[in-house]
Amino acid sequence: MSDLQQLLSKIAELEKRNHELSLMLESAYELRSEMTEQQHPVSMSVIYSLVLALDSRDPYTAGHSSRVALYSLWIARELGLPEEECRHFHRAAIMHDIGKIGVPDRVLLKSDSLNDEEFEIMISHTVIGARILSRMEPEERMLQATEVAKYHHEKMDGTGYPEGLRGDNIPFFARIVAVADAFDAMTTDRPYAKGRSYREGVDEIIRCKGSHFDPVVVEAFESVMKKRGYLEGHHHRHLQEADVD
Repeated sequence: MSDLQQLLSKIAELEKRNHELSLMLESAYELRSEMTEQQHPVSMSVIYSLVLALDSRDPYTAGHSSRVALYSLWIARELGLPEEECRHFHRAAIMHDIGKIGVPDRVLLKSDSLNDEEFEIMISHTVIGARILSRMEPEERMLQATEVAKYHHEKMDGTGYPEGLRGDNIPFFARIVAVADAFDAMTTDRPYAKGRSYREGVDEIIRCKGSHFDPVVVEAFESVMKKRGYLEGHHHRHLQEADVD
């Protein structure tokens, strides 16, 4: 790789990191505005501390919870849901992976493929998360948060986990988080692999419309990502792999 290629690669990495930090700040701003509007039974400061504790265990996925919650919020708004409902949902979405607190580091931080036993431990985070959140109040919000935590890895064709739910049997808000979560996972760099470009991530979500993801949610996702410039910019992988003479 030439010096110019290395420079372009470094610039692309810094641009992507700056974008990720901007998303974290936007998500934090959304949370802060929700906290100041009214007093909530669930302390958002405690929830956010738990999320930060979770993210701090794995530096390569730090900010994942905030980004997924923000993407989910964008989709919910694009679907035309009432703003109050969107804000409640944002708080539920930020806790979608809270069950990973119960996953041991040897599994959570493993840099290569999981064996069958480790995979079973990893997927248990959905059930653990639902159990942790089951004591939330009020009951209506508890149900939404537990459904999101438990079912955001279900797929429309029934091949997901933990229960292999199919189609409309998957709770609606979990279907939104499923898209946001998958997109962020695909576009995040890991020690063993570079994340896809944002455009590639959007294309993959669209490719899995109907099989893995709710078509209505995917259409809203594609629309909002187009409006926010994800289909034109942030092609960090393409810059890194560019053939510069």
